[in-house]
Amino acid sequence: MATRIKTAFSALIISTLSFTAAAEPEEIGVGQMAPDFQLQQMDGSHFKLSDYRGKQSVYLIFWNTWCTYCMKKIPKLKHAQAYLSDQIRVIAVNTGLKDSLKKMQRFKNEFQINYPLALDQNKQVTDLYGVWGTPTEFIIDINGVIQHRDRLPVELEPHLASWNQASNALPLASANDQCDQRAATC
Repeated sequence: MATRIKTAFSALIISTLSFTAAAEPEEIGVGQMAPDFQLQQMDGSHFKLSDYRGKQSVYLIFWNTWCTYCMKKIPKLKHAQAYLSDQIRVIAVNTGLKDSLKKMQRFKNEFQINYPLALDQNKQVTDLYGVWGTPTEFIIDINGVIQHRDRLPVELEPHLASWNQASNALPLASANDQCDQRAATC
């Protein structure tokens, strides 16, 4: 009887651990295809990540109006928008945590933001990218592959040529994108 209880208890623990591991979202990282998304920007236009595939790299940053570390990134983002916009597309996505369009507009005016801002009201894109803190930055190359997740180079210019180099090589797939080769299904 004690053996059966131990066996049942062990099976319960293993199934609980397996469920917990499967329920946690996979962190999107370097070498993986960047998940596609579309958001409405503050100016009313739409930003769709896949629209830039084959055209130019993307500097994607998740931020909040109350985040002091995000504020420290503003000069770099403004520089990229002012001088590098033909080589890299900047998009700043507000995670929607404690923020609103009204707060974002005041922030934009106060800091004289020249790059596009979007609000992720339902946190769908924030969750899709596994963002749990701000700022979280990504460089996505012309092929749609993540080249950097945070730890961006101080200077962007020396890297733009490689980020904008079209490639025929396939990127590493995320767990969600992997095909079952034995079953030949995707």
